Amino acid sequence: MIQNLVRINSIDNIEMVGMLYEPEEKNNKIVIHVHGLCGNFYENRFLDMLAKTYTNKGYSFLTFNNRGTNFVSELLKGNNFAVIGGCYEKFTDCLLDIEGAINYSKNIGYTEIILEGHSYGCNKVVYYYNKKNDESIEKIVLLAPCDIPQECIKFLSKEEYEIARKEAIRLVNEGKENELIDFSVNANGVIAAGTYFNDFLPNGENDFIRYVDGVNGKSNVLNDIDIPVLVVFGDIDECVLTQDIEIVKAYLKNNIKECDIQIINGADHSYTDKYEELGKIIEKNI
Repeated sequence: MIQNLVRINSIDNIEMVGMLYEPEEKNNKIVIHVHGLCGNFYENRFLDMLAKTYTNKGYSFLTFNNRGTNFVSELLKGNNFAVIGGCYEKFTDCLLDIEGAINYSKNIGYTEIILEGHSYGCNKVVYYYNKKNDESIEKIVLLAPCDIPQECIKFLSKEEYEIARKEAIRLVNEGKENELIDFSVNANGVIAAGTYFNDFLPNGENDFIRYVDGVNGKSNVLNDIDIPVLVVFGDIDECVLTQDIEIVKAYLKNNIKECDIQIINGADHSYTDKYEELGKIIEKNI
């Protein structure tokens, strides 16, 4: 396996640093991984297993920091800097980041793409495919896809949720979208009012994985996916399981045409100590 640190530009010229893993005999196949909320290209330990598994199967593996990396990040934009990070990002800007990574991959010779997301990254890759319908994307892998608004409701007290909701609405109406409000779901405890208002309350642009709607709930965004989708999550993943696991499985099956769901017993949201099991599922089902 060959490893190289890479610098990728988003469509609006944000520099996104990442790691490209390639098999010894390079071909035209690549997996592009999109990290979750406030994540990065290296912290999740399961990425080591994914890099090994994919390259052993002849795929290159690209994992990179998007503009939502870490909580607050100073990112290069040309020769200047932009302050973004997960606390300030706009979900819809994921189109700019993912297209930049795909363009980078195509420019170095990759034409067959698997688009993979973890957690919040699942929403991003589905949204990208729905909006762009890039024919070079042959498969989607969703690692721990979440019902984002319900996840927030689950992990905030009713009082915290109402305070955050009201504060976000007030500040957005006052034109203060970048003012930070309390948000204990983030480990740093804050998020920009505009980010919370647009992307973490129900009915936002990214609110299309809706386990709360039950087994008969319909998602036009998920239903529009016309390529195979592999979904992998653990049976103790509290972020995914905002509803009973059978409801989550049935909802996904009913909304995604070609949906292969794999459950890892004892796995949490980061597949802690279940990396071998994750690798075996990827090896068998890709």
